[in-house]
Amino acid sequence: MSQPKVSITELSEERIKFILSDCDISLANALRRIMLAEVPTLAIDLVEVDANTSVLADEFLAHRMGLIPLSSASAKEFRYSRVNPHDFC
Repeated sequence: MSQPKVSITELSEERIKFILSDCDISLANALRRIMLAEVPTLAIDLVEVDANTSVLADEFLAHRMGLIPLSSASAKEFRYSRVNPHDFC
């Protein structure tokens, strides 16, 4: 089997487009999953409901709020929970 080949078609600070060829589908899927895991994301983590007068359960509303895509102007200063806080000293 030949080595996988990557051809970059577009490159910028925020985006890269490439063509992956001559590789097994499992390798392509593993690469896709790794790239998705490294994309920084923000989400609603904790919801406290004072009064819910809707027909929907509190847990359902909290779950739906967690699915809302959020954007942030200060995302570059975001500190990840998996990073050791002593690395920033």
